[in-house]
Amino acid sequence: MRRHRVAAALATCLCLALAAAVGPARAEGESAASRASLLPLVQPLWSDLNPAQQAVLEPFAAQWNTWSAQEKRTWVSLADRVPRMAPKARERAHARIREWAALTPEQRRIARQNYRLAKRLAPDERQAQWERYREMTAEQRSVLRTSGWTSNTAARHAGASTGLAKEAAQPLSDLSRRSSKRPPPPQRPAGF
Repeated sequence: MRRHRVAAALATCLCLALAAAVGPARAEGESAASRASLLPLVQPLWSDLNPAQQAVLEPFAAQWNTWSAQEKRTWVSLADRVPRMAPKARERAHARIREWAALTPEQRRIARQNYRLAKRLAPDERQAQWERYREMTAEQRSVLRTSGWTSNTAARHAGASTGLAKEAAQPLSDLSRRSSKRPPPPQRPAGF
């Protein structure tokens, strides 16, 4: 009986020694394989971009290597088109890139979500909403961006927060779900 215990203890020790010897080698092999398989997910790295692409995408240099490959491909595609743009369009693209780089990840998420929602609107409805926005004064736009819309003109000009400020800070999808319960506005006759 004692021999069986000794033999079992010896077998256990051998198994542990074998596992200890094989474990690190297996972990090294697995980590090298996983690193190799993850590389395509992070490419292209900032250092992989050509100088022209780096010049266009310079505002993103610090955060570039943390992005997904899909997001990088989108921006590289834009960077390749920018030099061929007309000068005015090129300046506008550079300005938009700088604006986007200044946004927080949460602001970017909301902007993407709002863009997708706007694309779902019928073109005439999207145009009507854009026209209403463009008719606002710069001050009204600023108040809308910071505190939401209010029908109280004095509060609007004073920049006071309103009960709608919470809604203004939400993505459009939340607002559209709430407003979808309202009946559509009456249609005007064609002559008006």
